[in-house]
Amino acid sequence: MQKYEVHKVFTPTTPARLTFVERKQLNTKLVNALRTPGKQVVVYGHSGSGKSTLLVNKLHQLYETHLTSRCMKGLTFEALVLDAFDQLAPYYCNEKNIVKKSAVTAQLGQEYMAIKSQIGVTKSQETGSKSVRILPPQLTPQALGRFIGQANSCWVLEDFHKIDESERTKLSQVMKVFMDMADDYPALKIVAIGAVDTARQVVECDPEMRNRVAEIHVPLMDGSEIEKIVEKGQELINIKFDGDVIQGIGSYSSGMASVCHHLCLNVCTVKEIYETQDDQVEIDQEALQEALQVYLEESSDTLKKAFDAAFMQERTRKYDNKKLIVKALSKFGPEGALRSEILVKIRNEEPEYPQGNLTKYLDQLCSVNDVPIIRHDTANGNYAFSDPIYRVFAMAYFSENEPKKFGPRRTSNFDEYFEKFANSIQLTLAESLSKEIHIEFSRKKDS
Repeated sequence: MQKYEVHKVFTPTTPARLTFVERKQLNTKLVNALRTPGKQVVVYGHSGSGKSTLLVNKLHQLYETHLTSRCMKGLTFEALVLDAFDQLAPYYCNEKNIVKKSAVTAQLGQEYMAIKSQIGVTKSQETGSKSVRILPPQLTPQALGRFIGQANSCWVLEDFHKIDESERTKLSQVMKVFMDMADDYPALKIVAIGAVDTARQVVECDPEMRNRVAEIHVPLMDGSEIEKIVEKGQELINIKFDGDVIQGIGSYSSGMASVCHHLCLNVCTVKEIYETQDDQVEIDQEALQEALQVYLEESSDTLKKAFDAAFMQERTRKYDNKKLIVKALSKFGPEGALRSEILVKIRNEEPEYPQGNLTKYLDQLCSVNDVPIIRHDTANGNYAFSDPIYRVFAMAYFSENEPKKFGPRRTSNFDEYFEKFANSIQLTLAESLSKEIHIEFSRKKDS
């Protein structure tokens, strides 16, 4: 029996390989876009939906090599170009690569080395001396395109949405340049991975790209796809999840592959399973509860920060808007609800609640600080909790607390309730999961 390490089977923070689940229609769209010469690609969707996993697995099938640059706030266009240039070094500086299938011409190799020698440093005149790499004038988008194209590679930009608008505009222009070079280098393209609005951001930066970019939306996984991750993993590790445990993981994950991987990994570690077992091990509901406890402990600071920010009011108002919205949303399933459906729930308690208030504060909850507790799925219009733990906490909180008007400072009872929630998490989660599992089975029987 082949042995697998559990951390390579369940991978909450890295792309899944061993438990990769094919999503046929989505795979076809992505593969067609990657194979179309000159077509630039934007892969977008919510965090945890499986964007990187999908792309990495398809790139390994279609490309011998690809470059990956990770975007972050404050990163400049020049820094990204230099990062891509550096990643090309193995193809131009290692003589063994000259004879590979994607053979690099001697002329381009000489050009690469000439530019490399000109990338110098300068000293900034700030409080201390800091080395800053200079982008030489010879390293134009066209030159970078030739280097990447001759290496039969593509350039992946992760978290494209995080960089400043001015830098995104420059990268959109590079996409246009790469597209124009498709006759000479059919495989050359930029693949931008980002949040739900990434495709719109690319088009807004350069309207000419509207019909030249393949927009691939990666939706959250459905229940059967989440269950396939669990089933593939248990076969590789030689463990057996009870049926209700698989249902519980599927329900709690709320379509997020990363959460599913996280819970499965936690289940294995609490059972002290770190590699493929010689004898099959049964996984019961108790193990899932322990795994959920670990998940909460790892998420507790983020959860508290998120709800602190969401429930903060600058001044006393007629309605405790954000709490009313969060409470209403917690009454729906993991898939969330439309704005109009949320309004109906709120008006069951506050008949005169203004629609404009919902629009304003729902948008705020989707963007509050850096930890939004609600996400908006532009594909189906639904609003849902951005992390399943937020929904479970909201359900528990509003079972004992009603929205009401508060002053500008957060309420002390929230802090007190968080401690209470953390101490009783196993019971709370067990009840909420059991309820959802029962509802899910009921739906299947009715259908």
